[in-house]
Amino acid sequence: MAFPLPDHLPKRPTLVDVSSKILYKIDAATNETLNSDLASSWIRELDETIQSTKQHIHDRIQSDLPKFLQQLETSKSVQAQFRTLTSDVDNLNDVLSNPESGILPTLVDTLTKHATLAQEASDAEAIYEAFSCLLQCRNGYSSLVSLISDGKLPDAVTACEDVQQLLERVPESLSPTTVMEDLRQRFRASKARIEDQLSDVYWKSVIVSPTELIIHPLVQVRQSDTILEISSVFKSLSPASLSNHLGTLRRDLLIHFVDHVLKQPYSVSIETSNINELKLALIPAPPNTEDLASRLDNLSEILDFLSIHLLSKLPHSDAVLFSRSLSKPITSSVLNNLLMPSLPSSFGLLPFFLALLKRAVAFEETHISKLLADDRNEGLIKAWSNGVSGHYERRRRIEILELSRKEILEPEVHNDTFQAVSFGGPETSLPSVVPVQADEDFKDDAWGFDEPASAKPVEEPADNWGFDDDMDVEPDGEVEPEEEAEPQPEPQPETPTIEKMTGATGEENDDPTDAWGWNEKEDIPVDDIPEEDNAWDDPWSDSGETNVQPEPPSPVRPTSVTSPKAATRLEKLASKNKKHLNGSPIIEDSHPSSPPVNGHSQHITISPPSPEPVLERESKIVSKSGRLNAGKRPADVMTTVMPKEFYQVPKRAKRVIRMVETVIDESKLFYASNLFPASKETSHAPGTILLQSASSILDLYRALYPVNCSKDLELPERGMLFANSCFYMTGAVQRIEDTLYGESILKERLTECRRHLQILGDSWFHETTERQRQVVDKILVDGAQGFAYTGDQDRYDDCETAVNQVLKDIKRLSQKLKGILAKSKYYAAIGSVADAALSRVLQGVLELPDIPELESHRLSELCRILNALEGLFCEDPAQPSFVVAYVPTWLKFSYLSELLEASLADITYLFEQRALVDFEVGELVNLVRALFADTALRTNTINKLLAGHPAPPQ
Repeated sequence: MAFPLPDHLPKRPTLVDVSSKILYKIDAATNETLNSDLASSWIRELDETIQSTKQHIHDRIQSDLPKFLQQLETSKSVQAQFRTLTSDVDNLNDVLSNPESGILPTLVDTLTKHATLAQEASDAEAIYEAFSCLLQCRNGYSSLVSLISDGKLPDAVTACEDVQQLLERVPESLSPTTVMEDLRQRFRASKARIEDQLSDVYWKSVIVSPTELIIHPLVQVRQSDTILEISSVFKSLSPASLSNHLGTLRRDLLIHFVDHVLKQPYSVSIETSNINELKLALIPAPPNTEDLASRLDNLSEILDFLSIHLLSKLPHSDAVLFSRSLSKPITSSVLNNLLMPSLPSSFGLLPFFLALLKRAVAFEETHISKLLADDRNEGLIKAWSNGVSGHYERRRRIEILELSRKEILEPEVHNDTFQAVSFGGPETSLPSVVPVQADEDFKDDAWGFDEPASAKPVEEPADNWGFDDDMDVEPDGEVEPEEEAEPQPEPQPETPTIEKMTGATGEENDDPTDAWGWNEKEDIPVDDIPEEDNAWDDPWSDSGETNVQPEPPSPVRPTSVTSPKAATRLEKLASKNKKHLNGSPIIEDSHPSSPPVNGHSQHITISPPSPEPVLERESKIVSKSGRLNAGKRPADVMTTVMPKEFYQVPKRAKRVIRMVETVIDESKLFYASNLFPASKETSHAPGTILLQSASSILDLYRALYPVNCSKDLELPERGMLFANSCFYMTGAVQRIEDTLYGESILKERLTECRRHLQILGDSWFHETTERQRQVVDKILVDGAQGFAYTGDQDRYDDCETAVNQVLKDIKRLSQKLKGILAKSKYYAAIGSVADAALSRVLQGVLELPDIPELESHRLSELCRILNALEGLFCEDPAQPSFVVAYVPTWLKFSYLSELLEASLADITYLFEQRALVDFEVGELVNLVRALFADTALRTNTINKLLAGHPAPPQ
């Protein structure tokens, strides 16, 4: 699309000549306007225009006539000169290019004749040179073929080099000819024949088989009578061929005469009686009857044989390179095939190995550095021997950790447990001797361990690790079978090893402490513990050492109240609960605080196993090895034995501890042997790495066992057994620490491991308990749904089902854990789970906004269902239970069931008697508002409650 021009822009003028004007007019004419007159006018106009143009030209010439005449004359002169120049050029062309007499044709003819003559001379000279070169090549090749036919291979190699030089100097004109191609092909075939014959002579002179090495110093050439020496054969072989043969020879020697000799027992036989055949043979020897040093002797004989009869025949440069190529592989083979595999895994074999190592160092100096002329030898065997102590310890460490890993990952045997003892607290390596001041209330013992004031401490036999109570002796007099020691060729000092401590089934065998002369006299059976049909048969009963009568524990509330007056049923309940459960008055806190209602945030309260009068523990630790304070005991101080608690521990824990003990024993024996004196090149003393392996076993147990048995540990009984294992191992590690002197690094590592085990045991105990708390809490949350609308029979049935299910689950849990946990931890765990259930019931009931009369009776009935939990905390039916000591919300829960059916007067009386101190004021106010209608009496009661709990009497 054309762009329209604006109207205000000027248009370019159109140039119109005479012809254009006429053409425009012709174009504008039409059939109507076109006639003869119009055409005549156009002709007249053209004629006028022509006449005007002629007149204009004439006027132009006439205006400057002299200049016009001058230019006309100049033009005529130029035309005349051009004609003259053209004539001269034609004459010159005839002189140069005339075929008969011209200069150029004559010169070209002469040059052509000269070039032809020069080419003929050059051809003649090239033919001469070619024939001359061909004659030399033919003569040289003929001589080469003659030498090959005669078997003179060294001379043939020299002649072959001369022919090679002749062929390289062949003229270029002769090179592509057929005769030269044929000659080259024949020469290559002859050269290959020489190499083939030399290789054949080499294979005849050096014969290597898996058990024999044969060298022929003189060898006859194939298809000739010529006999060649092996040295001339080596010199005649091409560098590439010689390198290939030596590489193959090196490979065969290393495989058959180095590696095999170092791996298998052989005897070396050398025969040099026949001068034309030198033979070295390997004869297999009976296994397990040779000294390993004899393998180095065999290798020395082989290297001497090669040096005398083979390396001396090689060219010097090739002999040096070949010797050096053997040096490092032989050194590596001695290390990898002899020294490292024979590195012993027991201490008793170390002297024999050190003798072998000394022989290997001497072998490196005499045969590798000197015989093989390897001045670049880095002394790898010598360097390795300087660190052999670390090599042994690292290898032993790997074996120990592998055995530990197998023991830890072994499938769990559920009944494979033993009974461990705890002296009223965590495992310790010392007797539980506690000094106390004479007290008249000493006989008020919650567990019934009534001992006279003059009771003497029970002496326990000292043992090395403190495993007095749980080792070796089996029930019914059955003793675990001991592993018989394998007969040794010679009596050797041998350290206790983990393999001897754990058999195929992982059972204990010989006691590692026997090596140190410690005799254990008091053991606790560890196997075949019968299952109890009745869960309330006391699994924690003492082993008969102390004849005591158990009494129920006393609660731990620390103040007294005044005796209540005669009262109604609720008043009697208040008075009853104010008294100590064994008859002594209860002690109330001057600053009472209600435990949290939410059971999930409740901390587990671990009370002591016997809430007896507080006993002050000795601050000075007395070791089991008899390091007692020689000072005289004060006259007013008496001693008593802390009550023992028994708990179940998997035998795997004992086996792991015995591995740790065995490693420490072995490291001590290793250090005391002085087989490896301290070296400046090593940064640690002998036995350090091995000693540190003891803590690594414990780290491995903590890392692998919880992961490998994660599914089993979800069960409460398995989780508690694992926690018991950690507690038992914590005490065992403490006993090990008590026997260590001067091993600060190991003590620090064992202390760290003990702390980690203690943390792991505590956390697993709490986690298992918390998991059961969440189970009962979930049952109540899902089933009871806040205990709302219990007036409806269906809702009441759901709540009753949930409460009964919780009661069954807690009793079932107690059946599982009673024979596993110690008393204190058992009651703490069951008490925590029961407290979670009671807290959830308390929370649900106390949060109800309105409790009609029917619902209050039904809620009270639901609360009384859980009163059956009190039986779990009673060891003697004739004595009151000690549930208050382990279930913090028990008193609060007990009052709740009564408050749901109490009157305002009863509630006011109990409040004034400080029987409701476990309740928060807000909780009591909300409960009163939910139970009673809005009356003046309720308002007065609420106002009295809002005033706060009454102060305890002075």
